[in-house]
Amino acid sequence: MLQKWLSLLRRPQPGATGPTTPQSNAAPRATQGVAASAAQPPAYPPVDQGLPVSTPEGLLAANAELIDRLRLHAATDVDTFRERFEVPLLNLAEQINALPATSSGLFAGEGGLFRASLEMAFFSFQAADGRIFTGTETVERRHALEGRWRYVCFLAGMFYPLGTSLDTIILTSSAGGVWRRHFGSLTSWAQQNEVTRLFAAWPNVDENLQQIGPSSHIASLIATVVGAKNLQWLEDGSSELVKAVYEISSGHTTTARNCKDVVVSMWERIARREEARRPQAFGRQVVGTHLGPYLVGAIRSLLGTPAWKLNGDRVKADSSGLYLLWPQAIEDLAAFGVKQGYQGWPATAGTIAELLRASQVVINSGEDLGMVEVVGDEGEIVKALKVKNPLSVLEDFDPETFASQSPKTLEAVIAADPLAAAEAKAEATQAAGRKRAKEAPAAAAKEAVEPAPSVPEQTTEALFVQEEQPQLPPEAVQSPVVERARAEVTSEVANKTEAAAVTEASQPDTSAIREAAEVRFSDLVPQEVQKDIKKRLHVELLGKVIKAWRDRGENSKSMRMTDNGAAITVVFLGTIVRDVASWVGEMAAAGLIYSPPSTPGLKINKVSIPEGAPPKEAVILSRFAVKKLGL
Repeated sequence: MLQKWLSLLRRPQPGATGPTTPQSNAAPRATQGVAASAAQPPAYPPVDQGLPVSTPEGLLAANAELIDRLRLHAATDVDTFRERFEVPLLNLAEQINALPATSSGLFAGEGGLFRASLEMAFFSFQAADGRIFTGTETVERRHALEGRWRYVCFLAGMFYPLGTSLDTIILTSSAGGVWRRHFGSLTSWAQQNEVTRLFAAWPNVDENLQQIGPSSHIASLIATVVGAKNLQWLEDGSSELVKAVYEISSGHTTTARNCKDVVVSMWERIARREEARRPQAFGRQVVGTHLGPYLVGAIRSLLGTPAWKLNGDRVKADSSGLYLLWPQAIEDLAAFGVKQGYQGWPATAGTIAELLRASQVVINSGEDLGMVEVVGDEGEIVKALKVKNPLSVLEDFDPETFASQSPKTLEAVIAADPLAAAEAKAEATQAAGRKRAKEAPAAAAKEAVEPAPSVPEQTTEALFVQEEQPQLPPEAVQSPVVERARAEVTSEVANKTEAAAVTEASQPDTSAIREAAEVRFSDLVPQEVQKDIKKRLHVELLGKVIKAWRDRGENSKSMRMTDNGAAITVVFLGTIVRDVASWVGEMAAAGLIYSPPSTPGLKINKVSIPEGAPPKEAVILSRFAVKKLGL
């Protein structure tokens, strides 16, 4: 019994002499990798820990906000939305998983490539609503094809950013295995080889020259991602639809120019916005806590709340920028970071303002906290921080939206006030007069000190005197007769000089160049019509159309008056208006475009221009527009 008791005392206790491992063996693979790396002592230089492998459903859940916007915009039933939109996105996530698009450029970081495709797909689909793809087709064909063309924009936008990134990236596992893309999806390869973390490299690409864009190799993925049923639905409408998807996604020349223009222009806009919001835009990445991206994320989140509505008591916006009111908006930022539990997040508004300046999120105007003066709702002057790039925090910021609204900064308000401008001009004139008055005595003193020139300048009066005075002998100079003659001549010269001065003053100064008043085409548009048009640019373009109509001549081949209104060919209209579809839609909303009673939505009509010529596609300004615009 004593021996048994002693043996129990000598047995090592669990955890006293070494680590235990049973719990770690039951942990998930992803947790194992994190725990193992955390247990290792820190090493310099740092070791790349790789990217975690995600699930397709997890990638869609991480982008749920944009998926919800897509569902709302599609406005279709649940089954159709899943088949047309959700399944292709899941298939794409299966193919590319959480790959970054670049190493340090646009959409760098975990899930960046999928996000780029999702944004392109949604915004291209949204932008397609403002385009007419089947203007030459019959009403029945347009009804059958317009929805399909918008779906082509969705698919082409989704594939557009993928090609170049997939062509240049090399993916390996921690064991050294390489993903070969033509043998299956990235997710399947990771599951089959029990890969939990991915290691990406671009060995043959300069990171400063990395680009995102289309490539011919993406054609091999289209059928797999889109699915046979969706491709056949497009094919049933027209064989040109499927062809357009392949051509635009691969970056090839296509006959579907309108569709390609939607995708390419949307990519330019998304790339510009991504350039503004990526972390490198808020100061250079340094060792330590880089709060710039978190500050931008906090502003983006708060702008989505009712308290931060534009031109409320937290944020002001006008055509020149976005302004965060001090101190309310900055205090909200401080409270937001504390509530989210961000490590190292300051709790005071002053420190947040300093970090916003240091991260180049806001503009440093030269004051202590980089403030600008903004006019409040009641006319009071308040301080605010101006956001350097509004697109970095508000993705749909458009200065034209605020063009018709009054400016918010005190400087702009004063500049727009004619009374204040007149006062400033008068003050400037008075200041210039005071300056000349101060300089006059100094100039006179300088003339008194300087020696007379060798050939003195003679005044007009002296010239008259020299010309008209008779030559008298020296002995007659002092006689009374001569004195009276000299007085008469001097008086006559003075009268001539005064008359010459009056004549010169009465004549206009032809040497001065007068600047002509600024001519704006929008002045040709009546005010009662302008108030029904939202965008000032469209008002200006309407003025250009009015000017072209008035200058058309009798035998115009692009414009003529019809029984329904003023007809203008689409070809000629394209030389004046860059985005004809958007402009025509705006004019139609204002009641200025004629549509046949049988087809109320039809805005493009066939008209013989000139009369008797073959019909051409034309936009017809209605009789109402002809009357209001004086055509």
